[in-house]
Amino acid sequence: MAERTLFARKSTGLVREIGLTVAIIVPLANAIGVGWQVRVFQGMGYYPVARTNWFLGIAPVTMAFLITGIGCLLSVYAFAILTAAMPRSGGGYVAISRVLSPLWGVVATLFQWMGVSTAYGQITFYCILPFMLYGGFMGLVLPAFLTSPIGVFVLGLVVIAIFSGIAALGARQTGRLLQVIFWIPVAILILVLFLFLVASPSRMAAGTQELFGASPTAYIQQALDTGLAEGAGGYWAAVVGCIIVTYWAFIGYATTNFIAGEMKEAARNLPKAMLIATGAITVLYFIQSTLLVRAGGIAGVVQGFDLVGSTAWMVFGGGSFGDLASIGPWMPIFAHIQGVGMGIGTLTGWATLVFAILWAANDIPPFILATSRMLFAMAFDRVLPEWLADVDERWHSPINAIIATSVVAVLGAAAEGGLFSEAGIYLGDTFKVFIEGFGFRGTNLWDAIFYFSFAIACIVFPLRRPDIFERAPFRHSKTVVMVIGVLASLAQLFFIYSFVFTPRGGYYLPGLLREFTFAGFSPWLATIVIAGVGIGFYYYYRSQAAVTGVDYTTIFAEIPPE
Repeated sequence: MAERTLFARKSTGLVREIGLTVAIIVPLANAIGVGWQVRVFQGMGYYPVARTNWFLGIAPVTMAFLITGIGCLLSVYAFAILTAAMPRSGGGYVAISRVLSPLWGVVATLFQWMGVSTAYGQITFYCILPFMLYGGFMGLVLPAFLTSPIGVFVLGLVVIAIFSGIAALGARQTGRLLQVIFWIPVAILILVLFLFLVASPSRMAAGTQELFGASPTAYIQQALDTGLAEGAGGYWAAVVGCIIVTYWAFIGYATTNFIAGEMKEAARNLPKAMLIATGAITVLYFIQSTLLVRAGGIAGVVQGFDLVGSTAWMVFGGGSFGDLASIGPWMPIFAHIQGVGMGIGTLTGWATLVFAILWAANDIPPFILATSRMLFAMAFDRVLPEWLADVDERWHSPINAIIATSVVAVLGAAAEGGLFSEAGIYLGDTFKVFIEGFGFRGTNLWDAIFYFSFAIACIVFPLRRPDIFERAPFRHSKTVVMVIGVLASLAQLFFIYSFVFTPRGGYYLPGLLREFTFAGFSPWLATIVIAGVGIGFYYYYRSQAAVTGVDYTTIFAEIPPE
C-alpha cells in the first residue's frame, strides 16, 4: 500500500515580502482603474432619470456607488476575519475549502479565477482606448491598424507579455512597479478633482464649444431629440439597475486576501489593508461621481437633463450624436473640458491622458498576483496539476501559474477588443458571442458567486472550524462573526439579484426565459462549463489519491504550510 502523505512540500516556496503599504495599494489599484472613469456614463445611459427626480440631489449611479461600497465593506470585514485566521496564498480558496468543502472551494475559485484572468485581458484594451478617445486633442493620432480590432489585440498581447514578465520576477518587483504606476495618477487625481470643484457654466460651455464645436445645450437637445426624456425612468429602479456598473468598478476590493501568504505580519496587517482600501474606494467613488455629475449640471440643464447624462444616453442608451461630434464617455475628458475652458488645455490634455492610461494599467499587477495565487493554492492542494504550484527558486514566483493566467487573459483581450467582430476576424455572430460569454460577460456574476461563498464560510466558521476560530488573531464572539457573515451574504445576494433580474444586468434571466437568445445565454453557458470543469478536476484528482497516496481528508482538515 502506498504511503499516505499530506502536502507535497513542507513549504510553499513563496516569501512574505509584501508590506502594509503595498497590501493597501493592491486593492486600491485593482478596483480604481477603468470603472470609475466610464461606469458613471454607463449607468446614466442605461437608466436615465431627470435631475428633478433625484433623491436628495444624488444621481442614481452615485447612490449605487454608495450602496455597493457599504455592501463591499460588510463583505470585506467578513473576509478579513477568515483570511487573518488562515493567512495563506489563495486566501478565499483556502477559507472556503477548509470551512465549507473542497469541491465548493475549487468551483467558486475557478469562477473567480476565470473572471479576473479575463479581466486582465480586458484591461489591456482600456490601456489603449484613451488614445483612441481623445489622444487627438494632443495630436496623438494612432495609425489606422492600431485602432482596428486586430491592432488593438496585438497591442494587448504586448501589454500582457510585459506585465506577465515583470510578475514572474516575484511579488517584490511587482509591488515596486505597482507603486510607480499608482502614485503618478494619484498625483494627477488632485488636479482632476480640482478641475471639477472649480467648474463653472462659462468655462464648461467654452471648453465644450472649443473641443467639439457645439454648446452643451446643443448636445442635451440632441439627446432629447433622440428619446432621452421618453427613456427616463424611476429613481430607485435606476439605482438597483446601476449596481451592475458600480459593482464592476469595485471588483478587486478584496484582492489582498489572495496574497495573504506573501504578506509580512499578515494576521495583523491584512484586516487593516482590506478595510482601509475598501473604505477609501467607496469614499473616492462617491466624491468623484458627485463632482463629475455636478460639472455636467453646471454646463447646462434642459428639461431636467445635463451634459453628462446626455452624453451617456447617446453612447450607452438609445440616442445618437447625429451631426454633432462624439464626446467620449470618459471622466477625464470632462475634466479636460473644464481645463480648456480655463485656458490650460495643454496641461490638462496631457495630464488626463496619462491619468486615464495609468489608472487602467495599474489594475494589471494586482490581477496577476491574485489569479496566479489562486491557481497556485489549488495546485498546492493537488486539485489541479501540481506543476501549477512550481515556484521559481530565485524570484519566489509561481511561474507556471502566471503563464496559465496570461494565456486566459488573451481571451479577455480578444473579447473586449472585438477581435472576432465584423471589423476583425469575423467567424460569425455565434462564435463572437461565445467568446464574449467566456471573455467578459460573466465577470460580475462569477465574482459575486465567489464572494457569496466566502461570506457563507464566515457564517459557519465558528461552528465548523472551532479549532482555527479560537486561535484567530482577528475575531469577535461567535455570534458577532456569524452576524457579520449573514450581512455579507445578504449583500452579495443583493448584487446577484441586481445582475439577474434587471434588464441591463448582463444575465437577465426573465428576458432569457421569455425569449431565448444565444447572446443572453452565453454567460450562463460559460458559468455551467466552468462549474463542470471544476467538478471534473476535483473528482479526477481525488480519484488519483488511492494511487498517489494523497489523503484528501487530511489535506483539507489542515491549513497549508507557509
